[in-house]
Amino acid sequence: MSNTEYPGPRRAVFFVRHDLPAPSAQRRAELEQTLQDLVCAGVLDDVETVVWNKRVRADPAQDTAERNRYSEFADWARRAHASLAPFFDTRECYSTTTGEKETQLVLPTMALAVYEDGELVRVAPHANAGSTESVTECVELLSRHADSIPTVPSSVSMAE
Repeated sequence: MSNTEYPGPRRAVFFVRHDLPAPSAQRRAELEQTLQDLVCAGVLDDVETVVWNKRVRADPAQDTAERNRYSEFADWARRAHASLAPFFDTRECYSTTTGEKETQLVLPTMALAVYEDGELVRVAPHANAGSTESVTECVELLSRHADSIPTVPSSVSMAE
């Protein structure tokens, strides 16, 4: 399939925690292979895997890659009338550096961001109208809609 059927270069960024248990690590490897297969098939122009922390301080002034990425995802969710909760969550946790309680953003085990022509058009996992879309379902959606991925979440049933 020619990648000229959608507005511009399409790329995916696959986010994973570094401390995955064996079953999740195997699922990660399977998803990475499927994403590479989509690159080979011309559905994606590029895919990148980024390792992120399990949690980061939720302070909006905190300038970390994870916080910045979450802000980008939250902007997409507002535009798409979707929710990142409960997959991205804030909790009161003890800081490993200070030992004091602080609000932290807990990131999902895996997440996928899809960009078309530099614009974020899809984030998984997310919830919308009582249903959810997992990373696996998002990858399947990419496979089915090789020419143009819907930017508004569809109704799906399972969480990652």
